[in-house]
Amino acid sequence: MEALSLPELLFFCLIIILSYAIRGSAGFGGVTVPLVALILSLKTIVPMVTVLGLITSCIILKTDYRYIVWRDLWKIMPWCVIGIALGLYFFKTLDARTLAQALGAFVLAYGAYSLWATTRPSLALRLPMRAITPVAGTLAGFVGTMFGAMAGVFFALYLDLLGFAKNEFRATVAAILFGMGVFRGAGYVAVGAFDRDALVACAVALPMMAIGILIGNRIHANLDQLMFKRFIALVLIASSVPLLLR
Repeated sequence: MEALSLPELLFFCLIIILSYAIRGSAGFGGVTVPLVALILSLKTIVPMVTVLGLITSCIILKTDYRYIVWRDLWKIMPWCVIGIALGLYFFKTLDARTLAQALGAFVLAYGAYSLWATTRPSLALRLPMRAITPVAGTLAGFVGTMFGAMAGVFFALYLDLLGFAKNEFRATVAAILFGMGVFRGAGYVAVGAFDRDALVACAVALPMMAIGILIGNRIHANLDQLMFKRFIALVLIASSVPLLLR
């Protein structure tokens, strides 16, 4: 953090505010790591976003915990564990850039479909959730392990297909991400990832995160259900861009 120029520091602050405004309004976000990686090392960013993600989830759940749909949360979590194990294995064996671009194309296509479906609700896709739950959970765990902060995109796909109302959507995705963040955070502590640079980055990012969450809460409160679904679709499309550009 000390080596950042003033323009880079301003860029860092802007991205954190933007990212957590999205996280506060939707319950998830996927733009922090790819954009901040332009100026900071992933070894600094990943522990930082883990801490910020845990705090953000706690802030959301403090008021919205009663909206968590526990049934669907417990259905997907075992598949997340499988995805994490697969991610650890393939991290060393696959071309991460090619994989990221393929995932980005998929997320872009689904986000575009979701946006289109809000204008043609009678033609909305109907898929068997018994098949979707394992796929979404495994992909979320896999992608979260491979790329740090993209797991929320696949939880969003899962909850979007379930047709959750906006309060249940935000609370449930925040609860899932909190659970994953606890396990990942413990792992980072175990391997000594929270070095001085990561802690300084956390300290600088915290007030920016707070501003972003305040903005996000206002956005969330002012969106009706249709606008919320369109907003989620746009977030998915935006989240695909950093993957495609890797």
